[in-house]
Amino acid sequence: MLPQRSWFLVFVGGFYVLSQVHGADTPGSPRGSPYRIDLAQYNQALLPRVRTIIEASEVADDQYVPYFELLPEYRERLSGNFLIDGFARARDAARCLTCMSSSYLFLSYYNETIVNGQGNTERVWTFAKRICRLLGFKQYLCEGIVNMNGQVIEYVLRNRTPFPDPEDICQVFLQEQDCVRDVGSITEATLYRSVDITPRADVRSAMFGSSDEAGSCSRDDLPPRKTSGTPLTIVHLTDIHYDPEYLVGVNADCKAEACCRTLPDLKPATTATAAGYWGDYRDCDTPWHAVVDVMEHIREQHPKIDAIYFTGDIVHHFTWNTTIETNEFAMRQVFDLMKRTFPEVPLYPVLGNHESHPANLYAPHNVDESFRTNYLYDFVAEQWDDWLPIEDIRGTLAEGGYYTVQTPYGVRIIGLNNNPCFVHNFWLFYSLDYFLPQLQWLHDTLLAAEQANERVHILAHVPSYDDSCFIGWTREYRKIVERFAHIIAGQFNGHSHVDEFNLYYKRDDPSRAVSVAWNGGSTTTFTKLNPNYKVFQFDPVTFVPVEQETWMYNLTEANLTPDRRPSWYRMYSFKNHYQLSDLSVNSLQRLVQQFAQSESQLQRYWQTKQKFSDPLIREGCTGTCLRNALCAIVRTEHADETACELLYERAMQTNASTAVSRK
Repeated sequence: MLPQRSWFLVFVGGFYVLSQVHGADTPGSPRGSPYRIDLAQYNQALLPRVRTIIEASEVADDQYVPYFELLPEYRERLSGNFLIDGFARARDAARCLTCMSSSYLFLSYYNETIVNGQGNTERVWTFAKRICRLLGFKQYLCEGIVNMNGQVIEYVLRNRTPFPDPEDICQVFLQEQDCVRDVGSITEATLYRSVDITPRADVRSAMFGSSDEAGSCSRDDLPPRKTSGTPLTIVHLTDIHYDPEYLVGVNADCKAEACCRTLPDLKPATTATAAGYWGDYRDCDTPWHAVVDVMEHIREQHPKIDAIYFTGDIVHHFTWNTTIETNEFAMRQVFDLMKRTFPEVPLYPVLGNHESHPANLYAPHNVDESFRTNYLYDFVAEQWDDWLPIEDIRGTLAEGGYYTVQTPYGVRIIGLNNNPCFVHNFWLFYSLDYFLPQLQWLHDTLLAAEQANERVHILAHVPSYDDSCFIGWTREYRKIVERFAHIIAGQFNGHSHVDEFNLYYKRDDPSRAVSVAWNGGSTTTFTKLNPNYKVFQFDPVTFVPVEQETWMYNLTEANLTPDRRPSWYRMYSFKNHYQLSDLSVNSLQRLVQQFAQSESQLQRYWQTKQKFSDPLIREGCTGTCLRNALCAIVRTEHADETACELLYERAMQTNASTAVSRK
């Protein structure tokens, strides 16, 4: 899923800075020319003020106060419009500053205690918990997160060369907020190794005739095959987030990172705050009966399914309260349910960021064995044995949780484990490109598929186009997609929970889209969303989608009648909804150009993206919000806005020409 930040907040201060931290004014609100913050001076002023609190023998809850309250000389200035010297690009300067200050505080105490020889590890974690409390988090959350992740953090800090500074940490963790240095930032390509890409011109294969254009890579340029027959029906399921402890009627307004279960000091529920029977729009995961319902509905509504694509995230969002055993229990329950419900249907799964313990952590293979993720890869090998030829894929599954198989209906599946790219994966601070072998394997697998005249579907959890996917991955992945777009018939992701698609454009020509990725949405309601799944119809020869349907139910209506199953319905069919002749890359490129020219059409897309969620529809989306929704469709590399800028430039030209012609 969705970015679940809890434990990182303790160590790197990636706190989504709320008004309680920075005063009543919105950070960045206009107050004349921006006030400039010298980060070193600010941290030096903060450290002694914080030390007084966190070194006290006992600290009462009411003694925890926001950073800004400790620095009255900064309070008024930082509640308004300010910039951080060296970080002018930050979209949210307050969040960026809080991240770097929290990281500075923790690393200062770590160096004093561990590096300088005092050796009292428990003292470090006590300080970490108190910094967490200073940021406003509940005691049980801080205790759980620090206790669960302390050993991993210590291992990274002891073994990382050079030792990280706060700027290093926050550039990765808050990449999506552009909390990156003006000079020497993580976006610089020279920081990473590159995938060795074989140029298409060097490939000699029977699939290329004399009419093939050298370097052509649009999916619409697929070499012809036999005449198509009956379309394949494939269901896309993702982001179940099953909560075994979901409690109907409990207070769902718990003011923590996740709710709808019994938590310490939770107030009694009222009619307005009680958790719904079928789920809740607030920060809540999925009760078991709702997980069962979606599976049973799919079986009843779609009796002839050729396959299921499952793109990860079974485990809940209570990231401070997991164990390997509880994660495996939840995964086993859901996988067993899938096997019972769809006994004859091939299912192709991938891992989500919540499947690991602790959440988000997928370790490199060169760390100590006790920190590796082998336990999870061994577990899913056992669970997926009903669906996949485990002995054929055991090597890559054991190496990193990824695989490739040829399906009975002809398309090759590549199941990636791209969770190492998630910016909340602390192992990125140990190595910025340890995932490169998987990307090289992806290239080599696609090269072999190209030579064998195969079509490919790529499954992954984290969308590579998401700003929370680390640029070291997204940049190389984008190169691979561009190189092999002529055989990649579809890409399928989860994680974002919303109903979206994304177009990949050529790096040297932002006017030309070459591939499309589809997101499955989520069956969970976390957060403010209706549950959904998707049904794709594929051409059985080229394996490109010919139609996509989104099925959902309205959570408000479902919870009014807890004694009846939810009323699932087809929200829309993509081709019909947008009046397209097909779902080719060229058609989708023309569609997004229409979005740029018409705010009403873009608004229509935004509503379907949010799955017509009652609370989100009430909030609405206009202006910058709509522009961001459009740019998200065409951005496939962090901070690369060239395709979006070109869309709006062409829209202005078209609208101006139309206005002139009407005169």
